[in-house]
Amino acid sequence: MELTTEQLQRVESYLDKKEITYIDIRTEVFDHIVSDIETKMEDKKLDFETVFYNVTDKWNIHLKQESSWIFGVAYSLPKIALEKAKRSFKKYYFISVLSFIIPLFILTIIDLHFTESIKNELNLFLQTITVLTFIVFGLLFILKFKEKTKTTYSFILKTQSWNFIFGFIILFDLDYMNKNGDFQASQLALLVAFVFSTYSYFHFYKKHKEAIKKYKIL
Repeated sequence: MELTTEQLQRVESYLDKKEITYIDIRTEVFDHIVSDIETKMEDKKLDFETVFYNVTDKWNIHLKQESSWIFGVAYSLPKIALEKAKRSFKKYYFISVLSFIIPLFILTIIDLHFTESIKNELNLFLQTITVLTFIVFGLLFILKFKEKTKTTYSFILKTQSWNFIFGFIILFDLDYMNKNGDFQASQLALLVAFVFSTYSYFHFYKKHKEAIKKYKIL
């Protein structure tokens, strides 16, 4: 039994009320709810109103707003979308933390000393990496800001946009070597973390665009 246009609109209105604005999640949830309603109406010979409230009551627990420490408690979204976002981002979160801790630890316990010429070359190389990474992150940030369509991946991008601050912090001090020719551990560790966060940002921006294409949203 297929639902009428008016009945389908009731489902759409329900999802609007639950703030299911992420297209990848909305499309899947919409299809599941419609399928459940159609099946129950046909099998149990019940009217639409009875089945609609029965099915949506079951979905309410999956669509309530929640937050996670991975993204920060300031960010919340429907539980089903949050779970998908966590599955997608968890690995990148832990790697981003390690990308700062490991270089910081290694450079703190190992004494690396360079000659003046090598010091200058290394410093110039790291400065170039910093500026290029900052530009790439900035371009990705602008592209993401211009996107109006929401996906689970655009939510991840929104929570990670603050990483752009790393770039500003690094740009204030582009001297990666101290006067003795040693690495400034915290400065270099911050750069490594920023480079990885830029790669991560690009990865999820690409996933965001793929989701838009998949669900045929222009």
